Amino acid sequence: MRTLVVSGHPADPVAAKLRTLLRGRADDRGPAAATFADATDWLPQVDPDVTLVVLTGDPARGLEAVHRVRAATPGYVVAVGAASDAGLIMRALQSGADHYLDAADLAGGLDAVADRWQGRSSAAAAARPAGKLIGVLGASGGCGASTLAVNVAAVLAQDHGTCGLIDLKPGKGDLSALLDLNPQFHLADVCQNLARLDRAMFDKVLARHHTGVHLLASPVVFGDTRLVSPRGVGEALALARQTFPNVVADLEDCFHEEQVLTLRQATAVVLVARLDYTSMRNVRRILDHLDRVGVPLAGVKLAVNRFGQPNELPAESAEEALGGKIAYYVPDDPRTVNGANNTGIPVVVKAPAAKVSAALQLIARDVLDRRAKKSGSVLAKLFSH
Repeated sequence: MRTLVVSGHPADPVAAKLRTLLRGRADDRGPAAATFADATDWLPQVDPDVTLVVLTGDPARGLEAVHRVRAATPGYVVAVGAASDAGLIMRALQSGADHYLDAADLAGGLDAVADRWQGRSSAAAAARPAGKLIGVLGASGGCGASTLAVNVAAVLAQDHGTCGLIDLKPGKGDLSALLDLNPQFHLADVCQNLARLDRAMFDKVLARHHTGVHLLASPVVFGDTRLVSPRGVGEALALARQTFPNVVADLEDCFHEEQVLTLRQATAVVLVARLDYTSMRNVRRILDHLDRVGVPLAGVKLAVNRFGQPNELPAESAEEALGGKIAYYVPDDPRTVNGANNTGIPVVVKAPAAKVSAALQLIARDVLDRRAKKSGSVLAKLFSH
């Protein structure tokens, strides 16, 4: 079990005792420590199963930390404070704590925490999502990652009857436009209604396309983007994977917390790039970063989109610079692709015989094939240093 202890000061005596007890009972690697100010920065690095927030030194700031931690992680959150202060206990639970631990009985209280967390973990394991998750990430602007995501989802819907599609580009997502949909609800609605979110409610927020793709759209109003939380994205991913055999997520970047959370859960990641200097440069930077944040590089496949443009870098030179093979090439066909995008029909449906459609069909059917690991393993070897 991985744990994180959050307090007003690293030398807080309650926090120090907690870390000692946890090291001996639960976290063999030793619990990580963070202050109220940097707690949310530590969460994606530690990825704790249980986060314990010590309220004894500064209850007001501690409660704020509980609220921020709760919004940033789907893990178990424990508030630690005086058991005699009923008002503090209530406020801690209202702020999002799953459990309240008496600071005067840490040893005994930790046993109860472990029992409750393990019980919830076992229940979660029993209902673990079965659906596979494909993350689509653009290396730079204009790579066509969203177009690729829509078409991969459409192919998987054709093959399996249905497919989930999640737009993780709050405020600037294109998926609803690419499918000519006008969703009534979006990702921020999910994040704002976590207390009553279930399969039935989740089904209602999805917009249905005639191809069998079910879209969870991104907020279109910029002011709503601040409502999107890592916890909400985590719940949306879990429900989507319980509902659909395959889910495609169109990612905004590789460093915001909800994006990293998605990348870590992904069965496979398609990194979309162009054959130009800036895009190839970003490929290396992104892969280095994914390795640092714990995303398995063996599952990352590099796809060159709009292949065949004038004056692009030679593919052989790009592969030589990267030290590995490019997994997929999608030919440049603006007439066919733009015609499909402008009518809200994926190109694999509107022009299934086109070469660009054949390339997109290959990606959708190959990226989840566990036998096809050659390109991913080459990249993993290259960027593991």
